[in-house]
Amino acid sequence: MHKLIFLGGEDVSARIEISKKFLALGYDVEIIGTEKEDKFVKNNIPYRKYSLNRELNIFNDIKTIFELRKILQEEKETTIVHAFDTKPTMFLPLSAIGLKHIIVVRTITGMGRIFTEDSFRNSILKTIYNIVQKLISKRVDHTIFQNDDDAAYYVKHKLLDQRKASVVKSSGLDLLKYTENIDQNKVMKLKHELKLAPAKTTFILVSRMVKQKGILDYLEAAKKCFENGYNFNFLLIGQLDSDESITFEQINFYNKYVKFLGRREDVKELLVLSDVFVLPTYYREGVPRVLLEASAIGLGLIATNMPGCKDVVTDDYNGKLVNIKDIDDLYEKIVYLGTNNKVLYRYALNAKEKVKEFDLNIVVDQYHKIYLNQKN
Repeated sequence: MHKLIFLGGEDVSARIEISKKFLALGYDVEIIGTEKEDKFVKNNIPYRKYSLNRELNIFNDIKTIFELRKILQEEKETTIVHAFDTKPTMFLPLSAIGLKHIIVVRTITGMGRIFTEDSFRNSILKTIYNIVQKLISKRVDHTIFQNDDDAAYYVKHKLLDQRKASVVKSSGLDLLKYTENIDQNKVMKLKHELKLAPAKTTFILVSRMVKQKGILDYLEAAKKCFENGYNFNFLLIGQLDSDESITFEQINFYNKYVKFLGRREDVKELLVLSDVFVLPTYYREGVPRVLLEASAIGLGLIATNMPGCKDVVTDDYNGKLVNIKDIDDLYEKIVYLGTNNKVLYRYALNAKEKVKEFDLNIVVDQYHKIYLNQKN
C-alpha cells in the first residue's frame, strides 16, 4: 500500500481521525502541519512541522515551498500527498515539480476570503488566484471539492482538467464521537454555571471571531430579540483572531444579550445544552464542520444561503437559510425557531438524519477509491 501524507496548516489535527481510518486500511500514514506535536504523539501518528505564514509574504512563501520540497525529496517510494487549506494546496504542486514519485492530491476546502466580498483589491487577487491555479493544475493529479459551487467555478474558468476532479462533500465527521460518552452531569453543571434562563431556547455560535463569519450580525440579532421581548439564551464560543478579528470590546458591548465564553475545550457539552446552532457566515468555506457537529448532536440550524452552508442546511427540513448580511432576516428566523418548539424538534431530528451523508466512513471510502485510481 502507498505511503500517505496529509498536509495542512494550523488545524491539521482535524486529519487525525481520518488518518486512523487509513492506518486501519494498511496505509503508511504521516501528517505534516504547523501545530504543536502533542496531539499527534498522543494518537501515535508520525508528525512533522513546517513553517507557513497565513498571510501573503513572498519571501516566507518561497521559503515554505523549498522547505516542503526538501521534505518530499526525502520520500524514497511512491507517496500520495493530500493537501488541505488554501496555501498548502497551492504550495504542494509547486514543491512537487519534477518529483515523479509524489502523487499530488488536494482538497479545496472553500474559496477563502477573496471570494467573500467584492472589492477592487479582491478582484485583482481573484485574477492572480486564477492564474496560479491554471499554472499549478499541470502538477496536480487529482482535485477534490467539498461542494458543487466551488467545482463549478473551477470548471467555468478552466482552472483544471475536469477528468481529474471530483466532489466529496466535507472532510467527514466521526458521528459516534458526538453521540457517545456525553456526560449529562457535566452538561447540567454547565447550565447552572452559565445561569441560562430555564425554559428558554438556547442559541449558540462557535467560530473564530472573524467578521466574515457573521459574528456582529449574530450579536445584533440577539440584541434585537431582547429589545422586542424575546429573552432567549445566546452563547458565543471561539477565540479572538489576530487576522481581521472582532475585538473583545466589540463583543463586550453586547454582554447584556450574549454570553461570550472565548475558546473552550468543552464545545461538545456546550452544543448538547443548546437548541439551535447559528452560522450567519459570508466566508466561502467548503462545508463548515461546525454545522456537521451541531447536526450530529441534534440541533436545529440557521445558516446563510451560500455554498457550503446550503449543502448541510435544507431550508425548512433541518433548519432555516438566511440571506447574507441580513440582520432582519436572521432576527426573524431566530424568533421563528425560538417560539416554535414543534418545528425545532422536527429540525433537530432531521439534522441527525441529514448528517449521516457526511459520515467519515463515506469520505474515507471515496478518498480510498481516488487514491487507488492514481497512476504513478
